[in-house]
Amino acid sequence: MFFVAAGVAIGLRSLGDNSFLTHLATGRLILDSGSVPSVDPFTFTAHGEPWVVQSWLASVLYASAEQVGGLDGIRVVMGAIAGFLAGLSWHLLRPAGGVVGRLGVGAMALTVGGGLWTERPYMIGLLAFALLATAAEGRVSPVWLLLAGWVWVNVHGSFPLGIVYLVVVAVGSRLDGGDGAVELRCLRWALPGMLAGVIGPLGPGVLLFPAQLLGRQDLLANVIEWQAPSFTSLSERAFLLQVMVAVVLLARRPSVRGALVVAVFTAAALLGSRNVVVASLAFLPTMALALRGLGSVSSEDRPRYAPVVGLAGALLGVLLVSARLALPSLNVEKYPVDALAYLEEAEVDLRTHHLAAPDYVGNFLEYVYGPGERVFYDDRFDMFPEDVSTAALAVAHVDPNLFGELSRYDIELITIPRSSPLSLVLALEPGWRMLYQDEGWSLACIRGKDLGGTLSTC
Repeated sequence: MFFVAAGVAIGLRSLGDNSFLTHLATGRLILDSGSVPSVDPFTFTAHGEPWVVQSWLASVLYASAEQVGGLDGIRVVMGAIAGFLAGLSWHLLRPAGGVVGRLGVGAMALTVGGGLWTERPYMIGLLAFALLATAAEGRVSPVWLLLAGWVWVNVHGSFPLGIVYLVVVAVGSRLDGGDGAVELRCLRWALPGMLAGVIGPLGPGVLLFPAQLLGRQDLLANVIEWQAPSFTSLSERAFLLQVMVAVVLLARRPSVRGALVVAVFTAAALLGSRNVVVASLAFLPTMALALRGLGSVSSEDRPRYAPVVGLAGALLGVLLVSARLALPSLNVEKYPVDALAYLEEAEVDLRTHHLAAPDYVGNFLEYVYGPGERVFYDDRFDMFPEDVSTAALAVAHVDPNLFGELSRYDIELITIPRSSPLSLVLALEPGWRMLYQDEGWSLACIRGKDLGGTLSTC
């Protein structure tokens, strides 16, 4: 119960992930229009460009929860998803037997999740992956994978990792002398479920999206989550510890199946930090089996003091959840809220006076304003034409041809973190004037431009 409560507490964190904000704005648009958009409705740089809304189902879930309970309604949904994910993780560790080893490995997985389980659609994908792994261990009917596969395809592009996992464990089981029948049966249910994903608003495009995205390596190389992990965060370091413990446990109880899982998913995690959390889940069955026989206290035992421990765990869980619920519904610390409020109060219309900003600010603008061509760039990197992405990278890297790139899109305003080198460049650039600054952000405009409203000429 405490393990599940810890997962719920992780899921109840304040909202604020930039990708989530666009998913929520998209969900609102879907509910309002009754259809999934097929072209970009948010930006002035790519307005009308084809857009595959891979996570349309998650967007609908977010917007529906918001309609029922506001932003806290979404937090409750995310808490439930994280709680179920924690529960499945604990269930995957059941073969360990010993309570100490089971808790130790579970604590590593929860620590990874503590930093990486966010309100993005991939959380539903992780839940589907955990269900798939549980079925591959023979503890859940694979029939459920038919539905899970369809949902997974329509919420996140990570679904190919589920197929990779089933193929790896099936091959490993055969090499260990087994028949791989359970794993292959899971594959026979999961694969049709994923292929059935074409039954939906996106059609076959939903299956092709991951391959199309991987084809944009020139852009993905600049995205942190697609880069190799730096192991500077607590979650990534917990994963590194999990890898080392998994290797030690495999040395204790070798299996080809386990070795293949650890090798393949460690490689995937090292290629892109977005795969770290998937790899952490993939390791659990292997580590549980290798832990069997260690420790004298079984997690299945029910000692006389168990009710007291259970009550204490329940109370601690209630405290954790209560503390999470007391947090603000939306965390806006990383966004230029005051700079945007300054423009709002000055009645500057961002639909006609174009603002350039980092991609995550674009996500925030979509959440605040919805559709309407106010956004320069956001993190839907696969959707933007190449020349727009070049201009966005020029802002991020302070390219020497920055102002030339921006002039192509009639950029009149730039807001940038004050710590960015671009903030200093704007302060020294003769053609630009610093319009507003606070502790975190700078807002600059082109000298002589008529911004309308009460600002008039910059």
